[in-house]
Amino acid sequence: MPLRIRWKSDEYLPIGLMMLGVCGLFQIFFIFVAQYLLGIGNYLVVILIPIGITVALFYASKLIFESFAQVERRKKLKSQFQKAKDIDSKLKKFLNFPIIKPLLIVFISFTGIYIVSYILCILFLDRIMSFLISENLSAIFCLFMANFLEKNYAKIRKF
Repeated sequence: MPLRIRWKSDEYLPIGLMMLGVCGLFQIFFIFVAQYLLGIGNYLVVILIPIGITVALFYASKLIFESFAQVERRKKLKSQFQKAKDIDSKLKKFLNFPIIKPLLIVFISFTGIYIVSYILCILFLDRIMSFLISENLSAIFCLFMANFLEKNYAKIRKF
């Protein structure tokens, strides 16, 4: 039975809100880049599209978070009586915070696909259309990647 986290409960609501806030801050960075570095002056494109992309990135990071939680749950069930290992470095402590890995996966893949698709689109289209296509293509890729990780890494089957 797949693990489904109740996001409205008292335990996971702060994690969900943190993930949504970080996704919003990430899109604010892309708004800044679009307005000042890429020279996109259309406020409807620069404000409305990133709001939808923020929701898509939040959903993708939520799926990846649930996948990692499922794997951790299985790992704890299999190794209940083993000794706990000490975490040595500050980087490992930072990466073991529950929302860091899903957000890093989503943000790195989004940024990579965005840069490649923007460079390809700017050769044939204007700046506004290149921005729109790059943002949407990157968000769709992140959603597909989150679905792939959910099915293959955590082996969650939805009925």
